[in-house]
Amino acid sequence: MGREYSRFIIWVIASTALSALTAYNFISLLSQSLDATFGDVFPAIPFAALLTLLFALRWGELREILSRESGLTSEPAARLAGIATIAGLLLLRGFDSQSVVLSGVAIILTFYATSLALNPGARKFILPYAITYAAGISAPTILQWAFGDPLVALSSYLSAWVVSLTGVPVTWQGPQFSLVSKAGGLVTATVTPGCSSIISITTFLGLLALMHFDLRKDVGSTLKLAIAGVIALTLLNAVRISILVWVGYSSGAAALWGVHNWVGYGLFLGFYLVALVIYARMKGSADGGNAVVGQFRGEVKGLTRSDTGTLGLERPWSDCPPFS
Repeated sequence: MGREYSRFIIWVIASTALSALTAYNFISLLSQSLDATFGDVFPAIPFAALLTLLFALRWGELREILSRESGLTSEPAARLAGIATIAGLLLLRGFDSQSVVLSGVAIILTFYATSLALNPGARKFILPYAITYAAGISAPTILQWAFGDPLVALSSYLSAWVVSLTGVPVTWQGPQFSLVSKAGGLVTATVTPGCSSIISITTFLGLLALMHFDLRKDVGSTLKLAIAGVIALTLLNAVRISILVWVGYSSGAAALWGVHNWVGYGLFLGFYLVALVIYARMKGSADGGNAVVGQFRGEVKGLTRSDTGTLGLERPWSDCPPFS
C-alpha cells in the first residue's frame, strides 16, 4: 500500500473519531429527523452513496496530491489553522449538538480541519467540497427564513392551479386548503416555508455543483441546467401537492398520511436521474468529463474491486424531510 493510501485512511479515521467528539449528537439527531419524516433511515442511503461517488470520481487526482505531501513539519501555518479549528469545534460542541444542521456543518468542518492538520497540500482540492456540503446543509434554513413567505405564496398559487385542472373539489384560503374526501372525512393542511420546494432546490444545486467539479462541464451548461432545474422543481412541487390532494380526496386522510412523505422523494430522485443524463450530454470543458470518469473506472479496475412535506389532519404542513 502506497503512502497516499495510508494518508487517506489515517485522515478518514482521525476525522471520524474527532467528529464523534465535535458533533457527538449528530447520528441521534439525524435518526430522529428521518424517523419523524419517513419512519425509516433508507432515504438517506442513496444520497450518501451519491455524495461518496461524486467525491470518488476524482480519487486519482487526490491520490496524486497525497503522494506529494511532505513531512509533518511542512506548511506549519495550515496545520496550526486546522488544529485551532478543531479546538474551536470542541469548545462549541455543546452549542451545535442542539441542531442537526449545526452538527452536520461541524462534521464537515472537522473533516476539512483534520485535512489541514494532516494533509495540508490537499486543502485546495477538498475546500470546494467542504463549502458545497456545508452550504447544502445550511442553505435551506437560511432561505426559509429569508424567502419562505414568498415561496409559500407561489407554491400555493401553482398548486391551486394544478389541482383545478384535476377537478378535485378543494377550497384554498391562502396557503391553507381543505377538502371533503369521497368517504366524507375532512382533510385540512397548510403549506409552510419548509415545504415550498426550498430543500429540493438547494439539494439539486448542491449536487449540480459537485457534478460540475467532477465532470468539468462548461460553466454556461451548468448555469443553464441550474436555472431549468429550479423552474422544474418549483413546478414539480406543485404537482406533488396536487397528488397529495388527490390521494386525500379519493382515499381519505389515512391514505394521504401514508404516502405524503414519499411522493416528493420519488419525484426528486426521478428528476435528478433525468437531469444527470442531460448534464452528462451537455458541453464540457477542454478535457471533458469522460476523462475523469474513465480515470475513475481505471482506478476501480486497478483495485479489483422533495419534494415532500408533512401533511396532516387539521395541522400545519410544517415538518419537512431532508429532500423536499
